[in-house]
Amino acid sequence: MQVFISHVAADEKLAREIAAALKSAGFDVWSLDSIFPGDNWAKILGEALESSELMVVLCTQNAAGSPYLTREVQFALTSGKYRGRVVAVFVDSPKFQTGADVPWVLRDMNPVQYSSSTRDFREIVNRVAAVAREGANAA
Repeated sequence: MQVFISHVAADEKLAREIAAALKSAGFDVWSLDSIFPGDNWAKILGEALESSELMVVLCTQNAAGSPYLTREVQFALTSGKYRGRVVAVFVDSPKFQTGADVPWVLRDMNPVQYSSSTRDFREIVNRVAAVAREGANAA
């Protein structure tokens, strides 16, 4: 199952660390490494969203209010293939406003609360695995 990690550029290091943990658990994770200088990044990103089956959304202080993250989440929530396959990860108990800074629906999706001081990705990996299993059983 291919996983797309929705994040802003400032959170690239964390996204790569989570991607590595998910890959170790057997998931295929789409990577920005697929985009090269001169590429049509919007087209490639759109293709990645189309080909992925599960989305992890990194909700951080850096991501608050990002129109790109909001668009990716809206795509996932309105795409039938992502139904029940969006995992929101709230990093460092964010103090930003749901609705103004982050799509409100993510708060209602039983998000993973993650502390960047731990560098322990087990809960994220376990949640992705559980969502992937539920999605496979529903198909």
